[in-house]
Amino acid sequence: MRKHILSILLGLATTTTLSTPLPVQAEPQVYQLVSGKENLRLNEETFNVLESLGLSLASLENTVTPDPGFTVALPLLPPSDDPNVRGTTFTFSYDDETNTFIPLSGVEAFASRVIFNVNTAQLALEPQLVIGELSTAFSPDFEFFLFTGTIGNGLRLFDVVSPRPPLVDLENQIITPQSTEVRISQEFSDLLMAAGATESVAGLKIADVTGDKRFVEISTTKVPEPGSAIAILMVIGATLAMGKQRRVE
Repeated sequence: MRKHILSILLGLATTTTLSTPLPVQAEPQVYQLVSGKENLRLNEETFNVLESLGLSLASLENTVTPDPGFTVALPLLPPSDDPNVRGTTFTFSYDDETNTFIPLSGVEAFASRVIFNVNTAQLALEPQLVIGELSTAFSPDFEFFLFTGTIGNGLRLFDVVSPRPPLVDLENQIITPQSTEVRISQEFSDLLMAAGATESVAGLKIADVTGDKRFVEISTTKVPEPGSAIAILMVIGATLAMGKQRRVE
């Protein structure tokens, strides 16, 4: 997903730089996730490797019914107006004329937690490793990752890898990831290595992921946009306006 988005942005920036700015700029719509789930098809080979290093999966709690062919499903928490209550805050911009998807701010918050049994003869950890408050976020260069709020002050656990942007269905207000994988992060691997693991597990695939998540349109004035996102929207607006002018001509 990162490479796809960056290629779009580079193309838009080049077009805008070489063209005369237009006085009127179109703006793509902004949306927020409100409900849904992610289905995971767990990769048994990776869990066998983890078990050989002293970490065996005990349970995935608070899951919802997965779609056929998937192992488990993680429910998405709804948005919350209470700052003390976890909720999904993820917003994105999408333009259906160019199929341009851009993450803007926030996180996808999940209700589930993962519990591993620890072989303390192999790893210097507590007998159980409880991973809760799972959330998906993205970095300034559009790398998506899963982190936990219960270990290491927001430890980055898994990297979310997708070669294509998600499908966005504006009519039914559903967003669906495509060809997405979850892989063990370098940070989680380093934690296990520091505890005594005999080999790195960074990059091993944990699961294949899909799932439908619902969104609603929101006012751009309500979105806490970072400076980079504002610049991106300006570039897209100029590009869309330029494309519409060409069609009129």
